[in-house]
Amino acid sequence: MLSGVALGLRGFQLLFSIVILGLAATLISSQVYGDSPTTTRYSTFTGGFGIIVACVGAAGLFISAIPELIVLGLDALSGILFAAGGIAWAVGLRGISCSLNDHISREDWIKTLTNDLINQGTLKVNDGTWYGVQRGTDDADVVSDRLSSNCKKGLADEVFQFLCFVLAVGLIVLGYIRMRKGGKTGGSSYVA
Repeated sequence: MLSGVALGLRGFQLLFSIVILGLAATLISSQVYGDSPTTTRYSTFTGGFGIIVACVGAAGLFISAIPELIVLGLDALSGILFAAGGIAWAVGLRGISCSLNDHISREDWIKTLTNDLINQGTLKVNDGTWYGVQRGTDDADVVSDRLSSNCKKGLADEVFQFLCFVLAVGLIVLGYIRMRKGGKTGGSSYVA
């Protein structure tokens, strides 16, 4: 019973990690000026690490050579990394609106445009500052659509990071219960 629940949670962990990696990779590939932000690159790391942890954890359910304590340690580490990633996105997107419509104030629109996580980079030139979302267009609606899309991707990445954190905590609790009920710990038992 517990193995089935653990396998289901591992499936969600794998799926959510793939989503995190995909969203971050999409944001990185759309970067126009300069390097992608550290938060976005960190998300590719957490997504990739989450994929590895999900696969090792699922394999640990079937392969007795993988100690439960190793899997619990990986879950704990992934939980910390996912929480840090979610917090980084929350701080980076604080105070901006993903709904860039006619009712948003100019101040909020500029705050969103100048957010380095979603503006696809910044290029400073003599006559001002250009943002990656402006490349190839003078249409404010196109720029707003690009910003809104990037903002929603960043917000989704944040949510999935926190969901993976919750999954990691659940998997730790489940792993502890499995160990208490006679699961493997990785140590060998000496029988005289």
